Amino acid sequence: MNDSEDSSRHSLPAKFQPGQVCRGTVTSVTDFGIFVDLNGATGIVTVPNICWARIEHPSQVATVGQEVVIAVLSIDLERQQVSASLKELQQDPFLDFARHRLGVTLSGPVTKVAPVGVFIQLEGGTLGFLPASELDTEDIPEVGDALTVKPTHINIVKRQVILSLSSDGRPSG
Repeated sequence: MNDSEDSSRHSLPAKFQPGQVCRGTVTSVTDFGIFVDLNGATGIVTVPNICWARIEHPSQVATVGQEVVIAVLSIDLERQQVSASLKELQQDPFLDFARHRLGVTLSGPVTKVAPVGVFIQLEGGTLGFLPASELDTEDIPEVGDALTVKPTHINIVKRQVILSLSSDGRPSG
């Protein structure tokens, strides 16, 4: 490597700033994230920064060789790496849900049953919580049962949706 290549290599992350939008090519997909070539610099997109939806593995979203557009989150000069996000450039489905679904009758499957209540998968991947006080103690729903509910409280900071049973919200399975 000659001196100009060496100085170029060490200045690569200096070309980036938090908030900057860049194109790159996926070079590797691992259990913990996606590596992206940003014209010689390595960008890393960790699982929480891939997308708004819950995913089992980053390979559900990206493949080696795919061109992606990322937003720079931070720069690690010591490692010569750029921390990046795909999610920053995607519309947040939770905000759309909050804007249009408060008080609207919806239905979805129960995904988890806990002593304090049940969690229900709603449209757009939004998870809602139906408190135990809303349930008939003799007819507790099971995972997979569909319930008809209404969002009564939405908190965008905590990303919470509190539900109540709709009049026809009995479990069906």
